[in-house]
Amino acid sequence: MQYLSLPKLSATLAVLLLMTVLPLPLAAKTVIAQGGASGYIMKNSLPAVALAIASGVEIIKFDVVLSSDNQLLILKSADITENTNVADIFPERAMEDERYYTFDFTLEEIKKLRLLDPELKNPATLTSLFTIHSLEEELAFITTLNTNYEKNNTVAIELRKPWLHRKEGKDITRPLLNLLEQFGYGESQNEAFIFSYDAVELQRIRKELLPEIGMAVQLVQLIEFNDGEETKTEEWGEWISYNYDWMFSKSGMRALNSSVAAIGLPKEMISSPEGVLLLPDFISTAHQLGTMIFTFSVEKDEVTRMPFADSFEEELEFFYFTANVAAVVTTYCKDTLHYLQNRAVAPILVPNSTEQNAKDPLHLTNPAELQ
Repeated sequence: MQYLSLPKLSATLAVLLLMTVLPLPLAAKTVIAQGGASGYIMKNSLPAVALAIASGVEIIKFDVVLSSDNQLLILKSADITENTNVADIFPERAMEDERYYTFDFTLEEIKKLRLLDPELKNPATLTSLFTIHSLEEELAFITTLNTNYEKNNTVAIELRKPWLHRKEGKDITRPLLNLLEQFGYGESQNEAFIFSYDAVELQRIRKELLPEIGMAVQLVQLIEFNDGEETKTEEWGEWISYNYDWMFSKSGMRALNSSVAAIGLPKEMISSPEGVLLLPDFISTAHQLGTMIFTFSVEKDEVTRMPFADSFEEELEFFYFTANVAAVVTTYCKDTLHYLQNRAVAPILVPNSTEQNAKDPLHLTNPAELQ
């Protein structure tokens, strides 16, 4: 992990101010390994976690959903129709929409399934070994490696679609907090992050559940476009996509700053396809207020790369040092760490800076105070 050198005194003081309100380990550029080192081997598998820890990554992120017996499963979606062989093992268990969901299977049944590898990234001889793991298994594995190798990896858990769980009569959050407490997380804020697109659920965690359990974890508000599927609210019996526009207002920014440690934005929301920054004032103000900005996900495949970037490294350079995000979520953690470790120390680049951008258009802080 590298720290930035800032040539100007005012900029230096600004960073020192941020470091007093941010957790020290995240004051510099950070890599968040999605599902472990899952760009190199099957996502969320134990080997992927081991490789991520061995590569030196500090934060490992998992997505979780619930089984019918309320066990936390490491999966991107509760819909397991396409990414497992569930149709072969339980052909009669499809729902009316002909899909299969984790809500209808116990952990014991889930363990009978095999993860599929449609992109054929792994040798066929290995594919049969990849099964769905519970979060409990993953945490036990990480704890063992941390103990044996004297490491202290932070875990980041994304609650996948709490609204869909509520619709099924399930509470995904309480089992997560209980499990984190069981493994000793929550004694320090730097040990665990909880990511969610669901602002209401994050408020419930902060105001109700954490004080009740007596835990200290950091919360990350994820934001998507308003027509997305990640968060929905029920209105007049119909589930509609959540509107995030309020978060970009002055009052919304204050509310986020008081309740979350970081905001996660998809890279397409930060930059246009041509490489023009779309939210420079929002990001700048977040930094002034002490709220970190994360982006996701930066990958090596050309299909997911932003059109303006000619390489994986160029895209990393843009988001880390032009957009000035604190952390990048990626499945290629080893290559991202290598990029950061070998990059010459450079000053922070002020994105498309203009006099108007520098004035903090949300009027949440007085720039003179930072100087």
